[in-house]
Amino acid sequence: MSFRKIEEHALPDIQSLAILYEHEVTGAKVLYLKNDDQNKAFTIGFKTPPSSDNGITHIIEHSVLNGSEKFPSKEPFVELIKGSLNTFVNAMTFADKTIYPVASTNDQDFKNLMSVYLDAVFKPKLRENPQILAQEGWHYHLEHAEDDLTYKGVVYNEMKGANASPERQLYKQISAHLLKDSLYQWDSGGDPSAITSLNQADFVAFHKQYYQPSNSYTVLYGDLDIDWALASLAEYFDQYSKEETVVGLTVVPQGEKIKEPIRSTYSLAEGDNPRDKDYLAMSWYVASPDEVLDGYGLTVLADILFGNNEAPLKKALLEANIGGDVLAEYDEMGFPRLFNIIVKYSQAEQMDRFRELVETKLSQLVEDGIDPQLIKASLNKINFQLKEMAISESNPRGVIYAMAAYLSWLYNEKPYGLLEFSKYLTKLEHLAEQKYFEKLIQYKLLANPQKIELVLSGEAGKNDRLEAQKLKQLQEYKASLSTEEITSLVDQTQSLLARQEQADSKEDLAKIPRLSKADLETETEDLPLVIEDLWADEDSTSANLFYFSEQFTSGIDYLDLYLDISDIPMEDYSSLKLLASLLGKLPTRQLTAAELLTQIDLNTGGISAAIQIFEDLDRTIKPYFVLSGKALRASFAKLVALMKEIMLESQVDREKEILQRVQKLISNFEQRINFSANALASQRAIGQLSAKTKLAEQVTGIDYFNYLKATRTQLQNGQGQQVIKQLQTMLAKLLKRSRANALYIGDADRAQAVKEQVADLFLVFADQPMGTRQNYPTGKRQDEAFVTSQDVNYVAQASLAQPELQHSGQIEVLSTLLRFDYLWNNIRVKGGAYGASYSFRVLGEMFFSSYRDPNIAKTLATFQGTSDYLAQLDLSDEELEKNIIGTMSEIERPLSASDKGLKAFVMHQVGRTTEDIVRLKEEIIQTNLADLRALAPEFAEVLADRAVVVIGNQTAIEQAKDQFQVIEKLY
Repeated sequence: MSFRKIEEHALPDIQSLAILYEHEVTGAKVLYLKNDDQNKAFTIGFKTPPSSDNGITHIIEHSVLNGSEKFPSKEPFVELIKGSLNTFVNAMTFADKTIYPVASTNDQDFKNLMSVYLDAVFKPKLRENPQILAQEGWHYHLEHAEDDLTYKGVVYNEMKGANASPERQLYKQISAHLLKDSLYQWDSGGDPSAITSLNQADFVAFHKQYYQPSNSYTVLYGDLDIDWALASLAEYFDQYSKEETVVGLTVVPQGEKIKEPIRSTYSLAEGDNPRDKDYLAMSWYVASPDEVLDGYGLTVLADILFGNNEAPLKKALLEANIGGDVLAEYDEMGFPRLFNIIVKYSQAEQMDRFRELVETKLSQLVEDGIDPQLIKASLNKINFQLKEMAISESNPRGVIYAMAAYLSWLYNEKPYGLLEFSKYLTKLEHLAEQKYFEKLIQYKLLANPQKIELVLSGEAGKNDRLEAQKLKQLQEYKASLSTEEITSLVDQTQSLLARQEQADSKEDLAKIPRLSKADLETETEDLPLVIEDLWADEDSTSANLFYFSEQFTSGIDYLDLYLDISDIPMEDYSSLKLLASLLGKLPTRQLTAAELLTQIDLNTGGISAAIQIFEDLDRTIKPYFVLSGKALRASFAKLVALMKEIMLESQVDREKEILQRVQKLISNFEQRINFSANALASQRAIGQLSAKTKLAEQVTGIDYFNYLKATRTQLQNGQGQQVIKQLQTMLAKLLKRSRANALYIGDADRAQAVKEQVADLFLVFADQPMGTRQNYPTGKRQDEAFVTSQDVNYVAQASLAQPELQHSGQIEVLSTLLRFDYLWNNIRVKGGAYGASYSFRVLGEMFFSSYRDPNIAKTLATFQGTSDYLAQLDLSDEELEKNIIGTMSEIERPLSASDKGLKAFVMHQVGRTTEDIVRLKEEIIQTNLADLRALAPEFAEVLADRAVVVIGNQTAIEQAKDQFQVIEKLY
């Protein structure tokens, strides 16, 4: 036996028995979380300390999945996804570790995933093929001698996009200065300016040094064959000897307090006014991995101080008006653990006042004590979240728990600390009575010398100037090259392009393990949904309905109040969305905002409001204003009472609080632009074709962002009463009994009692009819570009496929094929973008998008080339079967009990049945090559009429300006 058992440890919070093993020769560590979860997971992680900003750890994470000894195809990762029923497959780079997690509910699939990942990390082709670094990391790109020399690479462009975020730049500066002289000063993701210094020799040497069993930590989870799993690990571990050099992940704290604020800048778009766009930050190094109790305590403390706008420290900063938004966090996802307080939309000269306010308020809390109700509320809130996560199936628990284990395990501690939350939260409840949290403030913040202050100021056009400087350097470098050297660069580029164009051999593809059609099932879980008249006991088709989905929720009741808003005009939806964002955060007639928020945290798992929009197969749009809440069964009556109070008694005339909330929403939206602008661009494009999506634009898209900015201007310029009047009008319109519907997810024996309580709640609404149902329009047809300060682009294109193309199983298979073959190869591999996607909705809206993309015109041409790709499509039976299997994995994923209940409700709203899903699965399995080729003519016709939206770089948009009817600055 290659492994010896070290110990067993019960983990009741996650319903698991932890079994710790060690490989006898190498000392490799293995943790098995044994339980009956069918969603099995495997994660292998390595300590990977960077020594510069060249992104070596991140690029290796990408590159190990580009071919290995047993699986030599160019991208077994992609081929694996195509032929897998996985519930999770990924790779992740952190500041000091890199992990490779997979999960699946299918036994054979799990074994396939684990086998490919083990060979990838220990036997990758990157050691012998420098073209892998060139593709995934960076290379000089010169297709013809007369072309301009450029940099290209997947990670290079990914990090150009990531570094556009001011928040990311701020955190980089914090780490670089507070954690100076440690490995944590470096950006493990990579800085584009440093990525281009990475060479093949260092790349290979790093992998050889750190990717070996003595430096590995493996987590196995679920109802799996542990003997097989350990034997699979031993197959690789047994080939190594023990590496005696210990990989240290320690921090060298600053010896002296840094007295002056660190100053730096981030880029704004050219012409932007930098006034009131500075970031101010205070950051402390607060916890090491062995401080598990204090780690939990700091999580609770962060919620106490900053959990909402009424939390004591956040409220003090907001009321002082030193900035438009306040962020605070205790970074519990890595080590070293930092406590950050950040003010956005501020001015550099406010730094002294910021510091004084923080220190004064913290000192006051230490001296006067923290309100015990606040502490109790935060503990309840965090405990509820952790318990709900422990019963959730929507995300693979095995991967989440592995990440939690690494937070102590990699630092010579036991891996259990963050998996035993009840023990520590109970201890914190008792310690709170002994002024534990006040002491935590004193020694972790006020008296802690490991602290820095930082000012990050906006600088208009900074990225454009840096880009111009880089291009000049490339021009000068090219000019310095001899003819032979230029020819060599062209040859290298063409060789890489040829490799990217070359198809893998059938022999290499056949080596990648996969499932077969015989492993696929068309059977689908029939999700229960009972529908009754809200005001009577019998089943009904009246306008006011009570929906109930029986699910095992471990004693948690889920309640959603659905108010029909189909009579409200489109132009009012942004106001409705703002109202939804305010409810539960403003005072009521009975409670201050602070009291309300405390009561919510004390008695519930949260109350929130949103706009949800459905569209059925007849294209009837069904929009709802939704108030959602959840609570333990014993607290359900209190939940209903609080929801009633929020709907009926909220004071929406608080101008100052509304402005604070609007600032926060704008701040959140700007982060969305930096990290998911592809989704925004796609929604904007589809909205030109779909009334439902145009309606969604008013509540989640660019239209809503523009509304928020206009509302902020009104509130700041003495026009706040107009905003308040509109919000009051919207709230009054909502409070009509004729709008009432409700969804309850929980135990069957409680459904009738819940229905009665909900009916009583709605009886106090006005007995008035709704207005006439609206006929919502689509957006204006025009190709649009939105300029940001980013160095990359997010390109989206949408078309309305019906009547030429109908949604079907064949279309779903095509979606998989496009995402993981055509778009992957042309936009990511060849084009250098971080990602690309394609989707086809049930009602015929189809759309393409790219993510962190250096190109615009080239990407749009790729989208348009889809019909030619289909016409020439040539797949072996094995390749087609692989794509069919990958398609099936996307149709149904494991869901939590609450998500199952919600899915049942949504299916009813849109008119889909279990039989429809079964039929779709059958069509997927029966798809053949002729079916896919036959789609080519219809695709050509559909693609001829398209809507294009791009969010991205000013220079790139200018170069493609003939494509657009409208070019606007986004922010």
